[in-house]
Amino acid sequence: MRRIKFALGILVFTLGLTAYGPSESGATPTGLNNIPTAEAVGEGELVLQAFSEFGRECEPGWFAGFKYGPAANWEVGLDDIFAGPGSAGGPTLQAKHRTVLGDRAALALGAANVSTDRSRHGDVFPYAAVTGDLGPLRLHLGRSWQSDNKAWFVGLDTPMDEAITLRADWTQVQDGEESIASVGFIRSLRARWLLEGWASFPSTEGAETSYVLKLDFVAPLRRD
Repeated sequence: MRRIKFALGILVFTLGLTAYGPSESGATPTGLNNIPTAEAVGEGELVLQAFSEFGRECEPGWFAGFKYGPAANWEVGLDDIFAGPGSAGGPTLQAKHRTVLGDRAALALGAANVSTDRSRHGDVFPYAAVTGDLGPLRLHLGRSWQSDNKAWFVGLDTPMDEAITLRADWTQVQDGEESIASVGFIRSLRARWLLEGWASFPSTEGAETSYVLKLDFVAPLRRD
């Protein structure tokens, strides 16, 4: 309980700072670009995030949030948009539990996009995801059961070196009638900082490519 209160305090402080400067709605569980995976932050680990979505010929959105591991193989998180379209919608929550399947695979069950304002954010996004380690590649496969938007999703990631990992994914949208593919990367910066970025390509005719840039700060709170 003390760890969770401390994490929430840091989040409030971070949101206060970013609101005076210039985060993706839906509450972002650990995953690739647009899909969740069977990975989770470590126990006692807090990840603060600030990110922007732009493109699609619309005003950029600015978001902030966090992910936290309150116990082994558990993850909770919160995102909120504080500037741009939808900034009056309030925060969204997410949670997942991870089960290790042998040495090279894991299964996660979770829910994202949990909100008190479904008219703005839409329905809860329950999902299951499996991650398999194939040596140079990691493969991710999952299924979501969001109301009127049931979807399969798949992705893979591969490290290029110690600092950069390339990532790609594909997910159905609009209850399987359309899809979104994406390619991106995650790069380790100095100390505990990470930079993520990706481009998303919707299949809907006339839809514009969108882009996301995200900055993460990893803060280990656990004391052994």
